[in-house]
Amino acid sequence: MAVIRERTRVFNQPVGVVRADAGSADIGRAVSNVAATFQQIAFREAAEDAQKKGIEIAEAVEEKKLRTINPETGKPEAFKAPKGFGRIASAAYQSVIDKRYEDSIGTELRVKAQEIALKYQYDPESYDEVMSNYIGQMANGAEGKYKTFVETTGAKFLALTKLNIQERVASRSRQNAAGSILTGISTSQDDAYSVARAGGFIARENEEVSEAQAIHDREFANAQNGVSSALLKVGADQTASQQLKQSIALGAVEFLLSGTANKSERNAIDLAIRTRGNQMAGLPKGLQEEVKSLLAYVEPANIEAVLRHSSVVSSDYNAVERDQIQQASNLAKLKARELELTLPNTLESLFTTSSLNASKAFASDEAYFIEAGLNLTNDLYTSVQTKLDQRFLSDETYSRSEREGDLRDARQNLLRPYLIQAAAEGNIEEFRIALVSNNPEDMSKLSLKQRTFISEIYNTDFFDPNEDTGFAREVLSANINQIRKDRDRDNLRLDIYNSVTEAATAAESGALRDEEFNSLVARIKGSVGPDGLTADKAASEIGRLNKFRAFGEVTTFAARANSRSLNNLAAYVDSRGKREGMSPDVVAAGNRILETTDDVDAVVSKINGLRATVASEEAQMKDAIELRNNSIRILGGGGNANEKADRDIVQEMLDNAGIDLAQFDQLPETQRVAALSVMRSAPPQGLITNLDRISSGLKVANSEQYLDLFAVLSNTPTGTGTFVSTLGDSIKNPQLLTDIHEIRLITGQGVNEIAMDLIERQRDPKSKLNMDVVLDKKTPTAYALNQIGDPIIAAELAPLVEYMALTGKSASQIESVLNTTVNTKYAKSRFIADPRFPAGSIKRSRYSLEAVFPEKDDRNAFVTRVNEQLPSGYSLIPNLDADEKRVMLVPDESTAGLNYFAYFVDEGEELRPLIIEQDGQPMWPTFDRSDIADHMANKASQLDAKLKKQEAKQQEIFEMQEPDYIEKKYEEINKGLLE
Repeated sequence: MAVIRERTRVFNQPVGVVRADAGSADIGRAVSNVAATFQQIAFREAAEDAQKKGIEIAEAVEEKKLRTINPETGKPEAFKAPKGFGRIASAAYQSVIDKRYEDSIGTELRVKAQEIALKYQYDPESYDEVMSNYIGQMANGAEGKYKTFVETTGAKFLALTKLNIQERVASRSRQNAAGSILTGISTSQDDAYSVARAGGFIARENEEVSEAQAIHDREFANAQNGVSSALLKVGADQTASQQLKQSIALGAVEFLLSGTANKSERNAIDLAIRTRGNQMAGLPKGLQEEVKSLLAYVEPANIEAVLRHSSVVSSDYNAVERDQIQQASNLAKLKARELELTLPNTLESLFTTSSLNASKAFASDEAYFIEAGLNLTNDLYTSVQTKLDQRFLSDETYSRSEREGDLRDARQNLLRPYLIQAAAEGNIEEFRIALVSNNPEDMSKLSLKQRTFISEIYNTDFFDPNEDTGFAREVLSANINQIRKDRDRDNLRLDIYNSVTEAATAAESGALRDEEFNSLVARIKGSVGPDGLTADKAASEIGRLNKFRAFGEVTTFAARANSRSLNNLAAYVDSRGKREGMSPDVVAAGNRILETTDDVDAVVSKINGLRATVASEEAQMKDAIELRNNSIRILGGGGNANEKADRDIVQEMLDNAGIDLAQFDQLPETQRVAALSVMRSAPPQGLITNLDRISSGLKVANSEQYLDLFAVLSNTPTGTGTFVSTLGDSIKNPQLLTDIHEIRLITGQGVNEIAMDLIERQRDPKSKLNMDVVLDKKTPTAYALNQIGDPIIAAELAPLVEYMALTGKSASQIESVLNTTVNTKYAKSRFIADPRFPAGSIKRSRYSLEAVFPEKDDRNAFVTRVNEQLPSGYSLIPNLDADEKRVMLVPDESTAGLNYFAYFVDEGEELRPLIIEQDGQPMWPTFDRSDIADHMANKASQLDAKLKKQEAKQQEIFEMQEPDYIEKKYEEINKGLLE
């Protein structure tokens, strides 16, 4: 700082007065002033520091202390300045506390106001009450300006927020009012639709407007009020009117369509809507007035929607109408078929059927029966037309003009009964005019049935407007009384025809009693006259009834007769009882038939038809018996593996038992045992087919399972130390399957892969060279003959030799397999003598007892049974001490199945036929599997009992594993085991 040096100073003072020197005093005062200035500066700085400190501490006060009022002071808890604060710091502290208090109160009021306003957002009075109470609680305990601040600020928030709520309520009320109007319009649309759908669009008598119109007017007025009060947009009233009119129009359309009789009337309604009422001639008078009421609600804006709705609803009615017509047609066809079966096949009968169809159609209350009847009559005309066309093509004398004339006569005869029935409805002149013109405007006075007839007759083939109009005028020229008389006559004929048809049906089954027959005949005869049947018609109906009584005799006889007896009955009736040599029952039945009817041809045809049916049933029964016997034979072990019929039977047996060989290992033990027993008798065809597929290199699912079964059935033990194959010759290449099976077991390769490798190996050119080396350039047949010495067996085993040589087998391997095959297929048998000397031994045979009866107990039973039937002094096991001769069995396949002829060994050790005398006649004893049928049946029964016992034990074990509270039936347990 610069040094302030003292200096001469000039001061104003009185002139002429001499004073002492006062410089020191002046300096002292100056210093004092400077000190005061510094003191003021220091004070200000201290004050600023104090103020800053007071603000900082006040801002650090917790929020909750700001709003807590001290009950003693009436001020906020934080208002008192901390100790040590001077006046300035305290003032600053308290100023900040006041400001923060005000902000805190404002925030709390704003938050609380929002909270309460949400709860009472549409209830300003409740909001005012709750918020006022809250403000009062906040001000409670505060004093002075703090209380005033709380009350003033609270009142301001209350006023503002209450006003907002009141505005919201007012806005909501307007929205509710507008929504109420719109909801009312929407609900009224449904009401108007429902009312119109029930016919409420038509004003009733003494009503100024209809019920539907009243709904429209009410809601339209409400919408207008909404528009005028600005609750709804401008034009909303017109929109409401359009919506209501469309709803009424849609309901009205449904009402009108529900009253229509047919598709034509529904189409006429659509036309009237589309033309806005300009074309309504096709509608009945009453319907026209109702359509006019509908059109009051049809506008350009909704006409397409109304037509679409009409189309949808009409399609439903049309579908129902089609179904009804189809049902009526089916019923009419059934009745016509019943009549056709009882009437002769002539044009006259067709015309009679048409008359009955017309009477039936117009007798019904439903108009769609008329369309059904016309459809059926149209089919009759088509039948007539076809027959006449066939005659025209095959008969040169039948001219085109004759054909056209006959077709015209047929049309008019079919048409006439319909014209009479329709005209009998009344308004004959109007009906005649409308029929000719086919103009809807001419049909206004006609009945529904008449309009339906005219509408549909133009869709048939048996009404030609160009040729048949004149005929129609002629028929309709009669007066109403004559028309109705004709109709009543046709209806009477219909009644009689139906009665005869019903009686004929009962007579054919033998259920028509004599009193019923006599009563009906009397009625028919009583109906003869101008207003009923002609004499010829009456005789024809009685003849028809008698014919079916004769049919009843045939039916009764056939119930206890076979086809041969029926054939004899037909011959006897056809000869008019002149055929001789017939049984008494045939003669008696034939005479009753001939006494009943003269229509012999019809009766003979009936008998032949029944004979064919009985013959077919007899054939089916014969097949069933044969199948049962074959099944018993196979179950008893008498199957033939080489017969496909036996293999098919076994396959069917397994299928019926639910046994799938592809899952053989998964079957219960009892089922596996039973299945193997049957398959050893004859293999199932399904197994053979799949094994052949494997041999061909084709993929087969679960092929390993089939190969396992092949291995089992190819090596069936006989109990004598030898094994035989029960597959016979049913397998094309058993050695290939054996190789595939063995390679699979050793290497684990896939079956298909192994099969393809072996097949390809045979096709390899190198394999041919190897075969020549192994077979020493011999043919497979020559090689086999060299090894076996039997040309027949060599020829049979040649394919085996060729296969093994081509697949790389050595000579020793081939020789070993040949020996094994011979020993298996041509095993030595103690009791067999085969004259063919297979493999050079008379003791070998492919029909050895070991091969035919693989199981030891079966062979022993067979040997025992043969010995029992041999004459004294002969035995399969001779007793040398008793001087018995040895008997040998010689197989023979020339008969149906395998038989063994009995031979004996004479003193010269030669075989001779064992011819014995029985009932004075020579007889050569033969034996086959049927000789031990009892043994096999008993064995099958024992096996069945054993299997059932095993199943029962299995069931017991399974049930022990179940909790006591679980009930299980045997079928459920077995099903669970199978799964």
